[in-house]
Amino acid sequence: MSPRWALAFAALLVTGCSSLSEVVGARTMAASSCGPSQGVVLIIGAHRDAPAPSLDERSWCQVAAAISAGKPVLIVVAAGQPELITPKLVSVHGGTLAQQDSPRVQQDVQRVQAAISAARPNSPGVDDLAALAVAADAARAAGISHAELLLLDSGLDERGALDFTVPGMVAATPSEVASQLKNSGNLPHLHGFTVLLVGLGYTSRPQEPLPAKWRNNVSAIWAAVVEFAGARLEIIPEPTQGASVRTSEPVKLVPVPTDQPVKPALRTHIVFNGESPVRFKPNSTVFADPAAAAKALTPIASWLAADPSRHAWLVGTTADVGPMTGQIALSKSRAGRVQDELVALGASPAQVSAKGVGSDFPQFTPDRAPAGALLAGPATLNRSVRITLSLSRKDAA
Repeated sequence: MSPRWALAFAALLVTGCSSLSEVVGARTMAASSCGPSQGVVLIIGAHRDAPAPSLDERSWCQVAAAISAGKPVLIVVAAGQPELITPKLVSVHGGTLAQQDSPRVQQDVQRVQAAISAARPNSPGVDDLAALAVAADAARAAGISHAELLLLDSGLDERGALDFTVPGMVAATPSEVASQLKNSGNLPHLHGFTVLLVGLGYTSRPQEPLPAKWRNNVSAIWAAVVEFAGARLEIIPEPTQGASVRTSEPVKLVPVPTDQPVKPALRTHIVFNGESPVRFKPNSTVFADPAAAAKALTPIASWLAADPSRHAWLVGTTADVGPMTGQIALSKSRAGRVQDELVALGASPAQVSAKGVGSDFPQFTPDRAPAGALLAGPATLNRSVRITLSLSRKDAA
């Protein structure tokens, strides 16, 4: 343990002992109810833009169970360069249940709490994926190759292989993100571990909060990554809140897709891509959120219905997935689905035209890595229905 961590532990244990005893006393008494433990590694987001790390009851129970069983409890701080911390704990081996739930166990839990409270990043940024790999390596080195790895953070990496600052990533298809990491060799090796994901998607200012749909997608992305990496998964939907830790290490903001209402007008170009309310389920013409799609398309339908001479030209596009014939067919079907919705909302069928072009369109963003692997973020943005509003075919051109 470095001198700065030792000093921080000592200060917290001296100044906060009574309050920590109140917090952890009941938790350690329940350690036996958590079942056998092979050890625990806590990956904590002690950085800007995410609430300061705080373990939920389930996590504390696992920590206490590991301590009672004499197993290691390790901590990884998920900064841009993850840092491993090894709290100095008093081993508890054997004995009766009463001895295992003794004050010595409570004192060790207090030491873990002190380590969490004292944790600060030693480098700028956030890389939970790299921290998860460090945690797995540390567990194997400690002889606990079947440990529980608890990731307690927002999950919004802003560097490394899982970079959510890349446009489209927050809304990306989870299986495509996991495949991208696998194909690029960036999946951590997690076979034999259980990974618990706690508080994913919850942020603190100045990071813009994520609406529930994007928090859910971030959770789904991490779930796919963990399962592709070979671990058993458990998601703990524990809302976290509050300010982040005080640190001078910067963190880049992750852009959050917004659902701003469209304002139809002549010669207006409107793009509904995979980040928008008018997005589709994978390989489907079914809206991901039918109510949101209808709400977003209603102003366009109303604008068309107000004047029979008005027209909407729809062009469906796709990512570069599969043969071009299939891309064109899917993109045309999706544009047709939007056409049907506009008519259902009040536009005349004669006012809406639809076609599909697949990935062959001027605004296409390259969505393949040099080796050919699909890039999930750009692919999300390339899947779109593009609408041009005009009075005639000449105006649309």
